[in-house]
Amino acid sequence: MLIASTDRNCIHERTDRRMEPFYWILTFEAMSFLLALAAALVAGPIYLVFRYHAWWTFLLLLLLLPGAWLARFTIRYLRTAIRKNRLLNRFRLYGDRIEYRIYRREDRTVREDTVPLERIERVYVSKYIAPYHYAYRKSKLTEQQPYFHILPILYVVYRDEWKNRVLAVPFYENYDTEIWLKELRSRGIPLWATNKLLSELPEEDQLRMLGEEANSLPFPFEHHLHKEFELILEEMERRERAEATIANNGGQQELRPNEAERTGNAAESSPRFVPQRSTWVIFSLLYVFIFAGIKLADKGILPSDGTVLCLVILFVAATVYQYLAKRFIFWVPLRFLLFTVVGWLLIGVVMPETDAGPGEEFMISALSAVIFMALFVWLPFGIVYWLRRKRRT
Repeated sequence: MLIASTDRNCIHERTDRRMEPFYWILTFEAMSFLLALAAALVAGPIYLVFRYHAWWTFLLLLLLLPGAWLARFTIRYLRTAIRKNRLLNRFRLYGDRIEYRIYRREDRTVREDTVPLERIERVYVSKYIAPYHYAYRKSKLTEQQPYFHILPILYVVYRDEWKNRVLAVPFYENYDTEIWLKELRSRGIPLWATNKLLSELPEEDQLRMLGEEANSLPFPFEHHLHKEFELILEEMERRERAEATIANNGGQQELRPNEAERTGNAAESSPRFVPQRSTWVIFSLLYVFIFAGIKLADKGILPSDGTVLCLVILFVAATVYQYLAKRFIFWVPLRFLLFTVVGWLLIGVVMPETDAGPGEEFMISALSAVIFMALFVWLPFGIVYWLRRKRRT
């Protein structure tokens, strides 16, 4: 077991972040709503079948499948969120050792060990790309956030009983990384820098690439990690450019200063949610549809009861919208419903045809379809979610 965090001998502890309290409460509220919705989809049709014995009640039994899937999805998502918020990776630096505990959420195993400083051969400084999640970092309500952060990481190469191992210690802040580098440097441990992105590679590939002298340089760290690391990256780039000119051969993918700067600037300028072109097209077509539907219903071309027609249109639009979404989470269908109902309400309010007659009936049936869609929208969500998981595997 790792020593308690109150141990005064611990120089610095790096631990994963927990979800911010507001989003933690919001997650439970959203999951409670989805569980209640799943229970209604399962229990409601069964109750109506035994209560009325009508033929239409048996059609509602089709909702049992999406209800069961929604319940399973909600429970699994909630269990994953709780596990991620409880099982935090920890790395602790002491005067004579490094202690760590790493959880593998894929197979639910834990790796826990101690690395004596005397066994460390080298420590490599590099960068890794971390996906941004607003729920795990404090930010203002209107503050724009990037999709990714470029953060520092240390690769500790040490001698195990039988072979060399590497321990990857990712950080959130440069300041915390500097504490580790200063302490390790004071213990006489060689510091090196590499421009390779290794965080997603297996340990064997990390060791192999770190062992290649062409991929790294000694890192004379003094005080300011960011500036000094950028300087060493520029030196690596000049060396590789010279070697490429001599060999007349291209290099491998690497983290070059200009690329890192462009990526960082693009990330900082990217807002949390920017509507894509497909989003504008989908909702424009939905708004054009409700406008034209009210007009045609008022003239008698379309039936005033357009619930089925609106439901089909919404189902198709929701499927396409969710399929094209870049960040696919359970807020996507809720966002689709919100934009649809607000847009349709605003259009209906400003149209005189909805004051009375067939136009009013068509508008009411359209809003009824949106309410029904709150139940059916999870079916395309589940299909798209399954397809994306199959594609990744």
